[in-house]
Amino acid sequence: MLQRLVSILCITIILTLYAFAKEETKKEEGFKIGDPAPKFTLKDADDKEYSLELILGKDEENRKAVILIMGNRKVREEANKWAKDLHKIYEKNEEVALLMVADLRNLPFFVTEGMVKWGTKRENLPITIVLDWGGKVNELYKAKRSKPNLYIINKNGKVAFHQVGKHSEEFIKKLQAKVQESLKKDSPDEE
Repeated sequence: MLQRLVSILCITIILTLYAFAKEETKKEEGFKIGDPAPKFTLKDADDKEYSLELILGKDEENRKAVILIMGNRKVREEANKWAKDLHKIYEKNEEVALLMVADLRNLPFFVTEGMVKWGTKRENLPITIVLDWGGKVNELYKAKRSKPNLYIINKNGKVAFHQVGKHSEEFIKKLQAKVQESLKKDSPDEE
């Protein structure tokens, strides 16, 4: 009798875990190129607010494409390379805005908010870094945690590109082509 009860319990646990895994897969699949970009407002290390809507711009004629670089502390070096290279490419282009979204979930318990802000300022990157304390924006964008995530939000406010990957010349060229595409007034909303 006890053996049967344990077997039933094990089967129930396995089926429950499978159902949760399947639901997570559905959530992952729910985000597609062409979808409206999830809106957000986050603060930088100086507590200045940045919202996607304001960065895109309200004036239809002067809207920008936005490149988002997302990642956590484990991919910081790679994300910083992206930030520096993309800044060199787009620093004089007023049609493109760059923003790094730092995923601060799962920080060690002893790391304080002040330490994070100090470290962020110390990075001295040429683009703005906003702090995603609970990781909610990274979750909205379905950002992978193992590598930097790059997104292009086109002038229509839709996700035009998403790629996860290490910094490379090939990836930069692909990203630049997608940025050019997203700057067109009637840029396609789907690949």
